[in-house]
Amino acid sequence: MPGSSRSPDARPGATLWSALAAATFLTPAALLPGALLPAAAAQLPVVATPVADPVLANLAIPDTAPTQGMWSGVKAWPLNAIHMSLLPTGKLLTFGSPLGDAGSQNGRTFDIWDPSKGPVDGAHVNFQEPGFVNSFCAATSFLGDGSLLVSGGIFDGGVDKGSALLNPAGTAVGVINAKLANDRYYSTMITLADGRPLIMGGSFPYLGGWADPQGSIDKGYMTGMTPEVYDGTKWNSLFGATSRDAFGPENNRWWYPRAWVAPSGRVFGISAEKMWTLDPNGNGAVTALAFKEPQRNANSAVDAPNVGAVSTAAMYDTGKILQVGGNSYDNGNGFLSSSRATIVDINGATPALTEAPPMRFGRAWANATVLPTGTVAVTGGSKFNDQAGDNTVLATELWDPKTNTWTLGASNAIYRGYHSTAGLMQNGTVLVSGGGAPGPVANLNAEFYYPPYLFTTVNGKAALAPRPQIVSLSSNKLAHAQSMQIELASQNGVSQVVLIGLAQVTHSFNNGQRRVPLTFTQAGALVTLQTPASGNLAPPGYYQLVAIDGKGVPSPGVIVALGANVAAPVGGVTVPSNTAAGTVDNTGWTRCSAEYETCTVANGPKTVRYGANGQYVTKDVTGSIACSNEAFGRDPLYGTVKACEVATAAAGGTGTTGGTGTPGGTAGGGGTGGGTGTTGNTGTTGGTVLSPYAQPATGVWKEVGVEALKIATAADGTTVTVNRNDGKVWLYQADGAWKNLPGLLKDVAVVKANSLYGIGTDNQVWRFDGNQWTVVGSGDNVAIAAASDGTVVVVNRAGEIWSKPSDDAQMNWRRLPGTARRVVAMNGRSFWSIGIDNNIYRSDGVSGWTVVGRDALDLAAASDGTVVTINRNSKQIWRKIGDNTVEAWSLIPNGTAAAVAAPNGQRLLAIGLDGKIYRY
Repeated sequence: MPGSSRSPDARPGATLWSALAAATFLTPAALLPGALLPAAAAQLPVVATPVADPVLANLAIPDTAPTQGMWSGVKAWPLNAIHMSLLPTGKLLTFGSPLGDAGSQNGRTFDIWDPSKGPVDGAHVNFQEPGFVNSFCAATSFLGDGSLLVSGGIFDGGVDKGSALLNPAGTAVGVINAKLANDRYYSTMITLADGRPLIMGGSFPYLGGWADPQGSIDKGYMTGMTPEVYDGTKWNSLFGATSRDAFGPENNRWWYPRAWVAPSGRVFGISAEKMWTLDPNGNGAVTALAFKEPQRNANSAVDAPNVGAVSTAAMYDTGKILQVGGNSYDNGNGFLSSSRATIVDINGATPALTEAPPMRFGRAWANATVLPTGTVAVTGGSKFNDQAGDNTVLATELWDPKTNTWTLGASNAIYRGYHSTAGLMQNGTVLVSGGGAPGPVANLNAEFYYPPYLFTTVNGKAALAPRPQIVSLSSNKLAHAQSMQIELASQNGVSQVVLIGLAQVTHSFNNGQRRVPLTFTQAGALVTLQTPASGNLAPPGYYQLVAIDGKGVPSPGVIVALGANVAAPVGGVTVPSNTAAGTVDNTGWTRCSAEYETCTVANGPKTVRYGANGQYVTKDVTGSIACSNEAFGRDPLYGTVKACEVATAAAGGTGTTGGTGTPGGTAGGGGTGGGTGTTGNTGTTGGTVLSPYAQPATGVWKEVGVEALKIATAADGTTVTVNRNDGKVWLYQADGAWKNLPGLLKDVAVVKANSLYGIGTDNQVWRFDGNQWTVVGSGDNVAIAAASDGTVVVVNRAGEIWSKPSDDAQMNWRRLPGTARRVVAMNGRSFWSIGIDNNIYRSDGVSGWTVVGRDALDLAAASDGTVVTINRNSKQIWRKIGDNTVEAWSLIPNGTAAAVAAPNGQRLLAIGLDGKIYRY
């Protein structure tokens, strides 16, 4: 090989570098399990690390989605989700029945669901409360350390007045020592402006109420008329706030009173036909006001009063509440359901009531969920109390406070009535679950509602809308009256930034949600926010921070802590991975889906690519495919809004040379050496590989080819090169004799005969099966390598590393930790890379990277444990034997090179500095 040998002081590998280089190669975010890494360095200290969001994958989007939204299919759920709480970790707690038994009332089993794993069995973890607590029909509130206090409920064997405590990580449940002074079955708990939990209402389990008000009091059943406050060690009764008007038996005022902290700092509530305010200071005090007439028989839904425990309500703006539906005493006794809606403004000294237009349907036991935009989504319910059948209401209704109008949304499949729940998830969907125990259904299932803001229309077809994404934050632990910043990636600017309290839902009331708009200014990607002035506006606790773009599309929520004594969420900051969809670019691709939704193609197979900003992985699709890194095999651009795009006629499918689906076909026209793209396979007719290693090793370099840019060789001897002048692909036949294959490539890799991979001139990943090329990955890729076990690994222009574990046409890529210039695979458990700092690293593809060498220009690995590199300064070739991190390199004599390939520890191929191919 041309070039004189250099002194071995340029050898790759020094112990000192093991300690120095790791810091520049990996970041803490890179080591977070399941994390999708940002493509570029964040501007602010706290990085919002994207994680997988399978709920937005594989969506078949109807044309009505941009106006009505859409529903998922029915998903199995392990228990009846009578209670639902979104935890500060981003995981979801549900409880209310034993596992697999939707009809039994039992609050001892806690289920934790990980949304990043999707609605599948393996995404759930279950554990039991201590034996003397049963949280069925209890109340919940977060404490300042992120733990969830679960107080009251039913009791067994005379053991009552207890509280369970779910730890901040959501991994174990215990109890607190403090006992409530009163039984609290069907009580409500909220967090006061000073951070203390306040519990109010409720009764002795299963006894007392509207049918015999005075008798219920006389018999001691109305145990919840005196509120209690928890100070961290004990419960304190507010005897001055004992109130029959607010929490008494008449019209079942004690059933889960609707309550919120008002801008005044007092607590405002609605209990059946009464409104009230509660001063929590000192001994407490309650002032009651008339709200509406009580529940009664009505001739029509618009005539029925929207009151009672069967109604639902949501605080959609600061001090503004929408109260809808209702008109029954409980789940078993009542009347025709109300369709009426009332706006209650509690910003002034006296509540102001304004009647809004009625809903299309009367609803009892519906759920009202406030969306980031301020729209209120009302789901579920029944036209007559808790009756299904003809009385079932499946259509969603959306109330827009800006226009004070209702829009009919999409319909779900399952009756959701008494004991159903609904809550806003971080990805902007609404999870609806539960129902029954008792009732006409027994639901062990869940459904997701996708609001219209997730969609847009492109060329007359519905598609996922491009979404903004919070990339980083100045802090995820916020104080009141504080200035803080977020870094926002948005195609359409920012129009609003809001906080939304984490969902805590049961019995048609979400005591955790409240939407708090924030004031902000913007300078480029940085948005400076002002947090709420005090706990009166946003009580201490945990909130989703959401940015909304100029088209009304919200970002996925980032969970933050608010309050001086509130701890940051456990486990760091994660956010559901984001995608854009629905537009047509000028490169022959039409967007068909946002990330984690479904791209459906007509008249397939067609090539679909997944990614953004010029970085894609691709697949040939017939029918539908999930727009996700799981479906496509890797994430081409971590931390960035991505989409799926289907190739138009200009981009083509999997064709052959001269067609539109061959690598280089769109740029290189019809030829790659005269072939038509239908020539045979990469082996011989008899199946024997024509290998450059058939001749015995001589210990010297021998020229076997010319004009090479890239070289790849497999353990079976299959060897391919890319011409440095025109990108044509050539297969070794004999020394100096190479066979032209279809396609134009920038880089090439070989698994074995009839299994080649390459990066096309379009920067996508292509696979050649001996007859035709097929796109198997999209993205702005710059380097590719493959191992004999079928592992394929690529690096994109952002330095992200993606691995495909199987030698097939599937796009099943996964992101590996870290960033790099080049990565090669020894096998699916051993990856070797040249880092951004030019040092050599090894990883098992799961944990971090260990420095094994330095100053590398190129790198190759063989299945027998051989690693070969070129020193970027001297251009000398060094070899290491052994799949380990021992820095034991030996110099290959008498040569310098620009690129190298190794089938095993005995033979080498290299491209010399003169562009010729040499065998060693």
